[in-house]
Amino acid sequence: MIQSLDSSNKCTQTFADRHIHGIAGVDFATSSISEITAAIELLARRRTTNVTASIPTVPVTAIPDILQRLWPLVADDFLDGIHLEGPFLARGFAGAHPHDHVLAANSVLGRQLLDIVESHQTIQPSITMMTVAPETPGFSHLVHRLLDCGIIPALGHTAATAQQMRDGIQLLYDLTGDPVVITHCHNAMPPLHHRDPGPLLAIFEAAAADMVRVELIADGFHLDYELISWWLATYPGVVRLVSDASAATLPTGYEPLSAAVPRLGEVTLMYPTDQRPVLADGHTLASGGKDLLAIHDALVDAGFEHERICAAMRH
Repeated sequence: MIQSLDSSNKCTQTFADRHIHGIAGVDFATSSISEITAAIELLARRRTTNVTASIPTVPVTAIPDILQRLWPLVADDFLDGIHLEGPFLARGFAGAHPHDHVLAANSVLGRQLLDIVESHQTIQPSITMMTVAPETPGFSHLVHRLLDCGIIPALGHTAATAQQMRDGIQLLYDLTGDPVVITHCHNAMPPLHHRDPGPLLAIFEAAAADMVRVELIADGFHLDYELISWWLATYPGVVRLVSDASAATLPTGYEPLSAAVPRLGEVTLMYPTDQRPVLADGHTLASGGKDLLAIHDALVDAGFEHERICAAMRH
């Protein structure tokens, strides 16, 4: 990809953020349409012109209202789609997602959620992706149901063994023929261990075979820059840089677009002083600390190549 630079040697390329929960006081799951529209306009001014609204794990009863509220923005091309990050996650790696609302796909509430999602997609097809743990009970049936209604399963928030992740990737790849999205790789999953390699070994194998698209949160807090550099040098074609930003992510020089306390679904956040949004307890990292423009500029300042960064922000 040819990188466009302005006279001040800054990036002018536009970005696509496929994993973002909100920005500057606005939460895509709970804020009003007018506030969400203002947030999308702010992101566009900061060159993120393609936005997929990520919705965290929330009570099943909250899903219909969220989908109904966001549908017009998808229909009018303000949003590229809706990404449901949950609820079929591993409780031990749910992170900031409320553990009480994490479900098994084959549970009563899990089946109820899938019925709601399928009904919505029939009339207002706007959900483009759902993050699921490949070890969740009923995974194979879940995957088929999602694909049947136009939703691409991504894999993450997982405690999977290497074989469970390997099988999950293979199943999805066989069904779609497309690389499988790995939700914010390394975060919300166990690290590689010499006696228990876990999901990362399978992800590395799949990256070598170009069978995955690996999301990385490159805000300087979630991953070390050396790890990001390794991914971009070793498997540049599989990397997708995302912000995972939330309502508590506030770009430098901007004021919140809402007077409300920042939220991530039903979870209360805090505006931080060090660019790392946290839960109301004051110490739990809850979402990305920068939007894609700020991530880009920080990576360039750290010596990363413009072309490689921007290519990874357009998947």
